[in-house]
Amino acid sequence: MTPRHRTPRWRAVAVTAVLVPATACAGGEPGSSSGKDDSLQTKAAAEVSTLAEARAQAVATTAGVALDAWRTNTSPCQGQRGEIADDGRWTLSGFAGLPVPPADQITTLRRIRDMWRQQGYEITEDRTFADGTRGAVSMRDPDTGITISLTTTASRDRVALILATDCYRPAAGEDPANA
Repeated sequence: MTPRHRTPRWRAVAVTAVLVPATACAGGEPGSSSGKDDSLQTKAAAEVSTLAEARAQAVATTAGVALDAWRTNTSPCQGQRGEIADDGRWTLSGFAGLPVPPADQITTLRRIRDMWRQQGYEITEDRTFADGTRGAVSMRDPDTGITISLTTTASRDRVALILATDCYRPAAGEDPANA
């Protein structure tokens, strides 16, 4: 039996937990303004958390299912070369499962993609895997910098939701980068 910490699902979550904060603030595209050295908005952690959960809940509502095991974490922002900001800049990542039946997963991803397009979000990934039964779709909200990625799981028991925010300066009295 494979230990729980070595299962593919947990491996994917662990890799994502490392990569999402690293890329969320790295200013991945030319002209983006989310790097460690860029000017940032000051936001309270509760405000960002509420917005992130609302975006995740909108996805679940469109999918017609409940968010399963929604959780968030905050972490320090990283620069383009992996350096960690030492001034308290932070980002939030969110994770959940969507218990969508296997036969409905591709149509659900398409329905969510269409909702995102109607809302003016940039679709950054939209593909069906070679087997034709699994896929992935991702978006970026140009107004808030929030990104959401949805991917069918290898076990086909759900769609994984991964959310990342831009980097923010902490509100007075908060230190989400080191929470």
